[in-house]
Amino acid sequence: MCGIAGWAGDIEADEAVLARMCAAVAHRGPDAEGRHVVPGKVGLGFRRLAIIDLETGDQPIADERGDSLLTCNGEIYNFAPLREELRSRGHSFATGSDCEVIVHLYEERGPDFLEALQGMFAIALWDSRAERLLLARDRLGVKPLHWAPVGDGILYASEPGAILASGLVEPRPDPVALREYLTLQYVPPPRSGFAGIHKLAPGERLLWQGGAIKVEPWWQLDWSRRSPEGTEDALAELDRLLAQATRERLVADVPVGAFLSGGIDSSLVVSYMAEAGSRVRTFSIDFPEAGFSEARHARRVAEIYGTEHEERTLEPAMVPLIEEAVRFAGEPFADSSAIPTLLLSRMTRESVTVALSGDGGDEAFAGYRRYLVARTAERLGPVTAVARGLRRSGITERLPRAGHQVRRAVDALSLPPAARYASMMSHFSPAEVTSMCTPDFLAAAGDPATAWRQTLAPPALPGVDRYLALDTATYLPGDLLLKVDRMSMADALEVRSPLLDYRVHEFAAGLPERMKLRGRTTKWALKELAARRGLPRDLVHRRKQGFGVPLGTWFRGPLRSWLEGLLLDPRSLERGYFEPAAVRRLVGEHLGGDVDHTYRLWNLAVLELWHRTWVDD
Repeated sequence: MCGIAGWAGDIEADEAVLARMCAAVAHRGPDAEGRHVVPGKVGLGFRRLAIIDLETGDQPIADERGDSLLTCNGEIYNFAPLREELRSRGHSFATGSDCEVIVHLYEERGPDFLEALQGMFAIALWDSRAERLLLARDRLGVKPLHWAPVGDGILYASEPGAILASGLVEPRPDPVALREYLTLQYVPPPRSGFAGIHKLAPGERLLWQGGAIKVEPWWQLDWSRRSPEGTEDALAELDRLLAQATRERLVADVPVGAFLSGGIDSSLVVSYMAEAGSRVRTFSIDFPEAGFSEARHARRVAEIYGTEHEERTLEPAMVPLIEEAVRFAGEPFADSSAIPTLLLSRMTRESVTVALSGDGGDEAFAGYRRYLVARTAERLGPVTAVARGLRRSGITERLPRAGHQVRRAVDALSLPPAARYASMMSHFSPAEVTSMCTPDFLAAAGDPATAWRQTLAPPALPGVDRYLALDTATYLPGDLLLKVDRMSMADALEVRSPLLDYRVHEFAAGLPERMKLRGRTTKWALKELAARRGLPRDLVHRRKQGFGVPLGTWFRGPLRSWLEGLLLDPRSLERGYFEPAAVRRLVGEHLGGDVDHTYRLWNLAVLELWHRTWVDD
């Protein structure tokens, strides 16, 4: 695990520029730095977090002839069999690094080598003979990769801050990206929040050669393949896949632990870790507010599997943590669970260098209740027709402020299925963005409905799979994986998730819907597997809590002065994005207890902090 940064092409960059770029991602890799510069051609920079081959695994790594040079952020889990296969064909290895297999695969297969890799990775590979740079991101987007065209050349880095550190790109906001952020709470590819800085989507690669840039997908999740139809066969195969994926992620030359929330996904991962034979260290974060704490559930799981368990409590005196999270995110990013993720990562890093997590299970196996809501709403044609009638009549608009939630529910039910699901995934609807933003901002940002029509448009798949496919392509990498990557790497902690193994996702995509949603039970296959592996049924079937922070309550209490001081500050109100009266109304309604605007206020607060951290002088 590490941070990578560099460039290709004859641009105004030298060793000093590369040193600045590497310094900007030093938190990702505190153990070593590697740089390779050929003036007028290429610069490859690397910051290392040593996980495998602690003595000789530094980068860049070259092939036998020195024609290809590689930097890679991530882990290649199938490196051992690949190494043996390559050795049998005459390749020699200079290190024990898992990433060295990449340069030898490239020798044999060219850019198509990516299909042989199992792992999480962001790759920058320079082919000196062809004078070609290849950038690539792993299948599901666990590891990030940003790039920016500069003249006839290109800059790249793990984080946008490293590109800005080059001094060759100005930190200017991208209005289109900010418009999408207001709706989604994150910026989807190919944008980043900064004008001129792009990011690769999951399963994409970029080829730069002679000033020309070509971006193309190299992998897409196949929803047409069928997994075993029989329940017992399907559960047995899922059990095998998860056990294998967990064992592969335990390979490290440093201590390994696990995040444990007490939910199904992290508990399953811990069960496979315990089965693998070593004593497991687990870590969790608790909240003092009722309805947010999962500590007792995590303790029960830890007792069942005999782990060495640690937990800490997140208190509302957390303004410094908020500012750190905004800085490490780099992009506009309004998932408040970044705060406990940062604290959890910091606590975990005190004891281990690698932590396994349960990320990815909800999107693969239908774990969110919104999937039930979407499916139920699709079956309620008459109710939908009534909702449309109420909306057209204007009755809901005449409800008092206390009827705000009723009004939003009626509005959502009156929408067609795709727009209804988009409304569940949005902080601000297109209409709310239009009413809140200034005409000048809207003229620069474009139609607020674009995010619903394009980014949040579900593919043409049957049943719940259309929503799982949408979330796997958007919410999973754009929100959850960005959060875990940035907050864990802020303290140089590597996080690996067996449930993000692409083979697990391919298997889940082929399962019938009854293995995902069964009656009112979400994530049926994982819950059934967890129960068979020893988790009590009451724990398995308890209501999903998520990893939320009680911001709404804190905004009316200990964080009230912080919120008002930030959003009602003339510096914020005069930025030109929002109508000041609209911002004052949102703050007033929430603080007065009339309407819960938690997510919208957090969205606006993070955007303002991002400006002050990354854009303002």
